[in-house]
Amino acid sequence: MKKKPISSEQLFSRLRGRTKANADAMDRDIESLCVREATIMMCDSSGFTRRTHEYGILHFLAVMTAVYDRVQPIVRKHGGDVISHGADNLLAVFDKPARGVDASIAIQRALAKFNANKTDRDQFQLCVGFHHGSFLRLKDAVFGDKINIAAKIGEDLAAADEILVTGEVAKLLPARIKRAYAKSVVLGGKNFDLHRIKY
Repeated sequence: MKKKPISSEQLFSRLRGRTKANADAMDRDIESLCVREATIMMCDSSGFTRRTHEYGILHFLAVMTAVYDRVQPIVRKHGGDVISHGADNLLAVFDKPARGVDASIAIQRALAKFNANKTDRDQFQLCVGFHHGSFLRLKDAVFGDKINIAAKIGEDLAAADEILVTGEVAKLLPARIKRAYAKSVVLGGKNFDLHRIKY
């Protein structure tokens, strides 16, 4: 049975005592406590700059709050954990890729209903990106290149209402989840094939 993960404060407290002599043993200990394999989902709003220019930051934040109050229960219903909800994005992790993608499809469908018959002022669109792999999972934060990749996809590459997953995620999805090759990109010096989820 794995031990419970430590907090960010505990991690950095330990790292302050990391030396050349104890680095290997300390790293093994921290990895046994914190390294997890999971699927990472990054949701980011579309049109933040334009909407805040046109309608003001407070109105945008009010609409965003109403949306994320709907999104977070969907994440939890599909077995996900919301790690952070800062600015206009949301980061969550799932133990299985299919659960994460199912959650993102449910989120996009719920947003379509939320936006129906609303003017641009009161609409809210999300861009969603996924990656899968091992990373540091703390009580209150996550760290690792897999997190950064998911964030880049959700924040910079996915379009409004789009769900993009890496090839690592796509190959772990059941056949019932329809997807199509979208494009190949270089992130952090590594090539990634991205697939668009059909919903």
